[in-house]
Amino acid sequence: MFRRFARPLRFRTLLAGAVCGAALLALLAFASACLAQDVSPSSVPVFVGDFEIAASPITTPPTANSPDATKKPLAKDAPPAVFELSDIPGVQARRLMDFFAVTLVQEFQKAGYTAARQQSNSRPDSGVLLRGVFGEADARNRIRRAMLGGGAPGERLLLYVGTFNLSRPDQPLYQLAAMQNSDGHSGPIITLNNYIPLVKFELSKNPTEAEVQRISKQIVQNLSTLLKSNPAAFSQ
Repeated sequence: MFRRFARPLRFRTLLAGAVCGAALLALLAFASACLAQDVSPSSVPVFVGDFEIAASPITTPPTANSPDATKKPLAKDAPPAVFELSDIPGVQARRLMDFFAVTLVQEFQKAGYTAARQQSNSRPDSGVLLRGVFGEADARNRIRRAMLGGGAPGERLLLYVGTFNLSRPDQPLYQLAAMQNSDGHSGPIITLNNYIPLVKFELSKNPTEAEVQRISKQIVQNLSTLLKSNPAAFSQ
């Protein structure tokens, strides 16, 4: 008698376990789907840091023979530029950093995000922090930190924007390369951190407000896509 019912009993036990396991997996899948629906990308707070750019130590406006004075001026009907070519490099750099930060915050707010400019020497405990650095490619195709007024030969600026999870330990956006050879007219060679979400953009050395707005919209779209693909990543 025991031998006759041993197999059916084991079978029923295994079948019950399989049903419970399937039910548990379905429950977990349902919970994950609910979490993905509950966590909206725009619910993640966004902080915008100043995008780094250096300036040569020039205290007088460019002259007719200076490198920056030879840039092609904008046409009369062209969109307004972020800064004037007659500004000293330090003023140009400050205006470019300020305009990018303000424009990015505005674009994020238009998209429904709670966004703010990062305060100096502060790091919130949660949310997304966007940090950026302007660069230039030198003759050997190495990336150097951009320096306005330095007279580097490239006609375009490179902008690298990294996305940082504030609930995790801080990481660098870039590091200075071990080997440097600066002539004083260009910034140091840098090595970017490839272990964080990083996006590259190009813009002119005398950027217009329209260029900055276009790039800012792309940054917002890129972050929204990242958060939609992993909605709970920045929720803690």
